[in-house]
Amino acid sequence: MSAPTAALPSFETAPGPRLAGVGQASNTVQEQWMRAHREAIAPVSRQPVWQRFAELGATWREERGFSSSLTDLVLSPSYQRVISLGKPVVPYILAELTRRPDHWFWALSAITGADPVPAEAAGDVRAMSQAWIRWGDEEGLVD
Repeated sequence: MSAPTAALPSFETAPGPRLAGVGQASNTVQEQWMRAHREAIAPVSRQPVWQRFAELGATWREERGFSSSLTDLVLSPSYQRVISLGKPVVPYILAELTRRPDHWFWALSAITGADPVPAEAAGDVRAMSQAWIRWGDEEGLVD
């Protein structure tokens, strides 16, 4: 039996007409909130974390294409879903960085609260990956 869900006011789930006097920044915040809301109410998966991460990672790579925008990379629905997997996904992200360095640093930092990347490595995906892998090894999260 599924849990009952309360109906949300229409302004929370559907964009309405633009209001006079409301700036673009407010509209952007509203759009991002509605997107996050849609992602939050998505069904919970019963898949193992490693399998869910593998699927979300593949989807994220497809969604982003060759985008160079960090904002586009980290606000992707699939990337946000990886973050929502929480601490259990961290070893799988670290293993992925070992195999294929990529922009998982924001997710790792959001989940763990850590930032082991030295300033001189900023922007160097391989060096940033190595810093996170070292951190994971020190934390006992890397096999």
